[in-house]
Amino acid sequence: MKGSRLELRDVVFGGVVTVDTAAGPKRVLKFSAAGVTIRDLTMAVPVGPQIQHIDGAPGSTSTLRGDRITMYVESLTGTLSGAEGIRLPPVLRLRLTPDTVPE
Repeated sequence: MKGSRLELRDVVFGGVVTVDTAAGPKRVLKFSAAGVTIRDLTMAVPVGPQIQHIDGAPGSTSTLRGDRITMYVESLTGTLSGAEGIRLPPVLRLRLTPDTVPE
């Protein structure tokens, strides 16, 4: 899943967890959020032996809502622009993986 802007509302980091995949166990980052918005969404999902591509219209915003949205990701890369309701200058670029999570 990729997008030009990702906004996670009321996000909780669940730590590094191991999930079972068709290729075997994989360590991933677990996040849950009250809401997720993704601008310019592109996504590839395995469906049997094929890959299904799901793309939003260019310039569109896709919204995920529900009680809690849980995401398991191999890596999260982007520029942090705010935390705890505090806007930050977009200068902090980060890449989080199961092996690079700060303590």
